[in-house]
Order: sequence, then structure tokens, then C-alpha cells
Amino acid sequence: MKSPPLPRIVLVQMEVAPGRPDRNVARMLERIERHRDAEVVVFSEMCVPGYLIGDAWEIDALVTDFADWSETVREASAGLTVLFGNVAVDPARLSEDGRLRKFNAVWVCHDGEYVRRSGLPGELPCGVHPKTLHPNYRFFDDDRHFHSVRKLAGEHGRPVADWTVPYEVPRRDGGAFRFGVQVCEDVWCQDYAGEDGVLDTVAMWRRNGAEAVFNLSASPWTWEKNEKRHRTVREVLARSPLPFFYVNQVGAQNNGKNVLVFDGDTTAYAPDGRVVGTLPAWKEGELRVGGTPDAAPAASRRETDVRPVPGVALAARPGRARELDAILNALATGLRHLDSLRGGDARFLVGVSGGVDSSLVTALLARVLGPERVLAVNMPTRFNSDLTRNNAHELCARLGVDYLVCPIEDLYERVAGIVRGARFAACDGDYTTLVDENVQARIRGADVLAGLAAKFGAVFTNNGNKTETALGYATLYGDVNGAIAPIADLYKTDVFALARHLNETVFEGEVIPANLYDGSTVPSAELSGAQDVTKGLGDPIRYGYHDAVLRQMIEYRHHLVEFLEWMLEGSFFERIGWDGSDGSLDDFAGAEEWIADLEWIDRQLRVNYFKRIQAPPIIVVSKRAFGFDLRESQGTEYRPRRYAALRAEATRIDFTTALRRAAA
Repeated sequence: MKSPPLPRIVLVQMEVAPGRPDRNVARMLERIERHRDAEVVVFSEMCVPGYLIGDAWEIDALVTDFADWSETVREASAGLTVLFGNVAVDPARLSEDGRLRKFNAVWVCHDGEYVRRSGLPGELPCGVHPKTLHPNYRFFDDDRHFHSVRKLAGEHGRPVADWTVPYEVPRRDGGAFRFGVQVCEDVWCQDYAGEDGVLDTVAMWRRNGAEAVFNLSASPWTWEKNEKRHRTVREVLARSPLPFFYVNQVGAQNNGKNVLVFDGDTTAYAPDGRVVGTLPAWKEGELRVGGTPDAAPAASRRETDVRPVPGVALAARPGRARELDAILNALATGLRHLDSLRGGDARFLVGVSGGVDSSLVTALLARVLGPERVLAVNMPTRFNSDLTRNNAHELCARLGVDYLVCPIEDLYERVAGIVRGARFAACDGDYTTLVDENVQARIRGADVLAGLAAKFGAVFTNNGNKTETALGYATLYGDVNGAIAPIADLYKTDVFALARHLNETVFEGEVIPANLYDGSTVPSAELSGAQDVTKGLGDPIRYGYHDAVLRQMIEYRHHLVEFLEWMLEGSFFERIGWDGSDGSLDDFAGAEEWIADLEWIDRQLRVNYFKRIQAPPIIVVSKRAFGFDLRESQGTEYRPRRYAALRAEATRIDFTTALRRAAA
């Protein structure tokens, strides 16, 4: 049996400015006016106030103002139906924290009025349907601020299905359109238990007579998340066939420590789960569906390129190249977010050393914001080679970035002399190489970079990558500084890959010096003679291998216990996704040294949290980023009781054979 024909529907993929309902509603009204020929216009989750605004959700004056903006949208709905996301309040009731009860909700209005639904078990603001499933993982914190349909159902002793009363609005052909709504997480129902096993609200809407379901989302981007959503929607619709419409937003929002980016990918699904229309990622646009007698929605799209994006067409390239394109777009979106927060005309200052990290950051800034808004400064001492100095100069010349050389040798010698000569009555102290290296880093970051940024009205960047951030290979108040950390969610191997990718696909020529990623110049902080790149001396990190281990620890929550178990069963290298071909473990004497290195990684990750908590906001591109995505605490070392026995057994393995087998 065919579904009834759909009315003319427009799905709006729009950039949302967090905490600025005035801007967002003004742009929503423009789109409503533009699509007066449609019957239903749909926006994304929390498109009025923004989704990520922290504990501003606890300020009643703001929350009630946000909710009141729904009136402006209602007034604009004359002659059509509008679905949009906003906070809703119930002033007569309190939430579990004793504060004003509020909902992350879909608002539905038609022809200047909120659409009423009769038969709901409990009171809700007219036209409102709250989110059913609240995510409480990664950076999501919905239960901290909002009341859900699940909580309402528990209060009233009624099943969730009793709240899935479809909305019904008149059609222009004289019929009626009955539909259900979801908010983001509601479609990811497999991990939520309900009355019938899985708490699947699509099935509930369908049983109650809905002809379609709209999912309004504020879903941050991570690689391959959209493919996972397609699979999930197919599974849901296999149980309950209905036209299904997913509406997401673009742009970026932040929670203070992380900048989250939204790629859109607004999608129309046929009742069997086939994708019948989608909007390109990272762009504003509108997807028009329905208006045909076919049960599967026909789709057409209108795209709006609000700002240039540094990537290329994602669909044109497979595999790793496509992933790197998406990462470029994510980083560009995150950088533009900081730019917009500061008024859109700030200069950015980069300490450009001639290494791959600062080169990549400089190239990204120049590409995204324009070279005229980027200032670069090289701050050499006697430890900086001509090779890296030339790298920095050539990079900036090719990008058209204003470049300054500001030697710090004299300042370094004076500060080093003061610190070296200082004595307390109780002790003389120990002026080590590490102390000397940190003196240089702090002069560069806390003195010269900060001073130049203030003088030229610029903000300066943190250039650290995820590997160094994890291991604490950075100096607090030196290179742990800045207004934003563009690449701190990229492991070093990702930095190499992205630098090469920028040259090959965006710049179409060598802009970032190729010696930085082709292996001919080793990564080095160049803070002492022991880090002389001209002699092949560099960082004390086994990039590649250490990246693979850290990824398992950080993003997949694996422990040393599991690493030892994997090695004993012969699957360690396969499990971490590293084949040993870069030779970074060839100098290990045996299993004991390999275990000691694992324990060093684990210790460095633990003891350097105090640096990460003081680091600037990180643009999120991975499955788990430092900041409020990975919520760390400081603690002392503890290992599960079985670790000692596993360790003793693992020391007896033939490590050389295991490594050779991995590389084969």
C-alpha cells in the first residue's frame, strides 16, 4: 500500500550562531519568505538559540527570552507550516535540579498559530514536542539542562508512545498531513531500552498514524558519522517504513574547551531507507522534497556558498583523500567560528618555526581567512638551522603572508643567565638541558608572541598536534598558549598527511616545504644541540607507532592490560593498525624495552593533564578530543591487579619476531 502523497516540503540547512537568536531568527524569516510556495518549511535543532551555550541554559532571563522568539517565527508562518528547534519552558514546574523546567524541543506552527495536539497525557506548551532521548556522552550534556519525554513518561506512569500523537495540518489540496517529529538523538535508538525492547519513536509515530517523520538535529561532524546514520535510518525504517527527513545545521559552536563543527548533510529518505536527496556538506542550502504522488519523496536542492571552503568536492575522491578533504573543511569551519566570535576582522599571528606543525597552521589560516590577515614571526636562536629558517621564509613567500624574523638569542642568554645563577639558601638547584629549552619556549610564547599580538591587534595560535599534547611535549606558558589550537586533534602522522594533501589538491604545487613531510627533515623543537635537524636529530617521540598507541588509549579507551593481552595472542600490531614499516621500533632491544615504552606513554598521558587543562580551545575532528570531550582528572598511578602477571609473561615473548611478522 502506497503512502499518501507528500506536500511540498523545504528542508533548510542553515548556519546557526550560538547565543544569538536575533541573528538566527532573522535568517529563518528570510528563508520562510523565500519559500512561500512550499507547504512545510523545516529547520534544525535549537536553530533559534544555538545548542552549545554551556551553563547559560541556567540563566532564566536568557532562556525565557530564547523561548519568546518562537512567537516571531509563529507570526511568520501565515499560509504554511513551519517546524523549528528552540527551547520551551514550563513555568509551572521545576526540573530535577530545582530550576525552571525547560525542553529541547521541536516547535510546530501553521498559518500563524501553534499546532495543538489533543490527547497528550501531560501538559506541554502548545505546539511543542520535546526531545525523547538525551545524549550524555562526549560533549553532550542534555540531562543537565533539559527535561525529556522519557522523564515525562516516568512522572505520569505512562508509556512514551502516549506522547507520540502526530501533528495534523491542512494541505492546500484539501487533505491533511499527519507527521511525527524527533530531535537528533531520538533516531539513534538502538542503545535505549523501551517498552517494546528498543525505544524507537519512529515506530511509535507510525503506529499512531503519522505519514512521515522529521528529525531536527544539531549533530557535530566526525568522519564517517553520516554513513553510520544512513545505516541506522535504514535499520529503523526496515521496522517502520515511512518517509524520513533529517535536517542538520552547518557552522560551528563551542563549549569553551572544544570547537564543534557541523557539516549539515541534510537528507531525505524514502520509506525503505534509500537516500533520495541530500545537501552537500559544509554549505548552507535548501532541499525541496514532496509535491509528487509518488510514495518516495522527489528531491531538488538549492545551495548557498556563504564562504569559500578550502577543500574540494568530497564525492569526487575515495578513501583517505576524501577524509582529508573533510578534515580540511572541518578545520576551516572551526577557524571561521573563532573569527566570527571576534568580529570577523581580527588578524592572526603565527609563530612559524619552519617545522611542519606551524607550517600547516599558517597555510590553513592563509587559505581560510586570506593571507592579508595572517602575520608570521620566526624567532630563532643559535639552535635553529638554516634549513628550517628557509622553510619558514619560503612558506610565507609562497602564501603571500607578511613575515618577520625576530631573533631571541640575546634575550635568551640574559634570561638563561639569570635563571642559571639564581640560588636559594637551602639549595643551588639544577640548570638542566630541559630547563634551558623551556626558557627559550617561554620567551617565544609568553613574551614575544604575546607582545606582538598585543601590539598588532592580533590573536595568536597554538600550533601543537595531538601527539605532543597527549605526551606533554610542550612548555606550559611557552607553546601551550594561544587563542585556538587548530591541529591539536590531529596526530603527527595526520599532520604530515594533511600538509601533503594541501600541496597536492588545494595549492596544486609545493607551498608547504615537502621536506617537512617526505621524511628528509626530522621533526624537531630545535632547542638544543641534541635536536640538530642537519644531523638527523629530533623529537624523542616515535611518531607513527606512538600515534597508533595513543589513538587506542584516547579514542577507543584501551588500557595497557589489553595491549599486553593482544601481544601475547599475537594481534597487537594488527589491533592498533600499525605495521612497523616505518622502522621506529627497530632499535628496541626486546619485549622489556617495548613494555617500558608503553608504560612511559601511559605515564606521560596521565601526568601532563595539567598542561592540557590550561591549553586553548581545540577544533574537534576525531572520535575523542582533549577538552570537554575527554573529561580527565588528575590522579596517581594505578594498574589493574592482573597487570603484573601479564607483564611478566609478556617479557618472555620474542619481540623481534613479533615485529618482523607485523611488517611482513
